[in-house]
Amino acid sequence: MTGVIIVSHSEKLAEGLRDIVMEMNDGSVEIIAAGGTGDGRVGTNTNRIKNAIETLQDKDQILIFVDLGSAVICSETAIEMLDDEGLQDKVHIVDAPLVEGVVGGVVQATICDDLDLIVATAKEGATIQKVS
Repeated sequence: MTGVIIVSHSEKLAEGLRDIVMEMNDGSVEIIAAGGTGDGRVGTNTNRIKNAIETLQDKDQILIFVDLGSAVICSETAIEMLDDEGLQDKVHIVDAPLVEGVVGGVVQATICDDLDLIVATAKEGATIQKVS
């Protein structure tokens, strides 16, 4: 089973995106919004991300989707802070557009547990043409 963490500088954006993909989730993918600083400010919080990872520790793989550069840095730091190397190995930061990547990745994860296919589907979000 797959766990997904949404890391955005905006807590509202992360929660809203979680709401959207929960409509497409058959319940097989656990999704945690870990956006914002935790005190209502815009930013990211390494401890929130670390706690989200630890919450999903029973999953086969944990995918972190990020919006901007410091979200990547905080996510990398959260992974490094984990005491369990086996848990560290389960966590993957996905280089995909936040909205399209999360949607594609979660939908694919409801179909299969193939990490490479889930990540590839998420990355395809970068090439989706919205307007012709």
